[in-house]
Amino acid sequence: MESHRKELFLHAKNSRLEINAQYLHDLLKLRPTQLFEPHKISFYVIQIFARGGGRHTVDFNTFEVKERYILFLTPNQINQFHHPEYKACILIFTQDFFVTNDTQEQFFGLSRLFNDPLRLTYFDLGDSFDEIQKLFELIAHELKKEDNREKSIILNNYLFNMLLLADRNYSPDTDATILNPQKSLVAKFKSIANRDINKGYNISEYAKRMNISVRTLQKAFAEEEQTPSEWLADRMILEIKRNLINKNVKISDIAYSLGFKEISHFTKFFKSKTGLTPSEFRNSIFL
Repeated sequence: MESHRKELFLHAKNSRLEINAQYLHDLLKLRPTQLFEPHKISFYVIQIFARGGGRHTVDFNTFEVKERYILFLTPNQINQFHHPEYKACILIFTQDFFVTNDTQEQFFGLSRLFNDPLRLTYFDLGDSFDEIQKLFELIAHELKKEDNREKSIILNNYLFNMLLLADRNYSPDTDATILNPQKSLVAKFKSIANRDINKGYNISEYAKRMNISVRTLQKAFAEEEQTPSEWLADRMILEIKRNLINKNVKISDIAYSLGFKEISHFTKFFKSKTGLTPSEFRNSIFL
């Protein structure tokens, strides 16, 4: 039996657009067992929690679901539902669908909604809840219409408005981030690291790829809670955990695929950060 599942993009009926909207109770009918198991997603997800409570797990961290909160997930994160007793709206989309111009590309690259998988992007929508839920309903309604070019543009605009409202609520200093060169460097570093984490680059190599010095990168992290080396180490641990969820892949193959040349170094690194060997962590997932 397959021990690791990947959630494929679920298109709306009669549509090949790379965006879809589902109410949680309908989605659970389509995925009656898979969503209750740890599964890797391959697209961007927005979960809007309307009413009720329960638990949810993202990247092996379980948290309490709260009303009028929103959750953002990015590709390759490990997602898991726990027989929810709440009402929620689920929106999924791809980067190619959303990014259609320079403004959207800049927003996508700098927004804290997407670019740091080490932080759980889960927060209270406050006064923005009703607006964002209404935008979800507009997207769901538009998806039921026949496909045409106008439909894609309308959906893109609804989605962008939803993301702008959420970003303003989550990160009020968005404008400052765009204008602040230090924060831009941090965002660029994290974006490149997320994309190339399997190449095993160190900080010097990332700085070189960004055409800056290591010292410049370290200064850019002055307002962060970690140094770039600490962030990169934690990001690597997360990637190892994501790979360990697949029982069918040998631990040695995971190590080599992430740039480790020695299995002993891989095991020592993982245990120093988690207190468990890779094998022990893998076994703990499926208890």
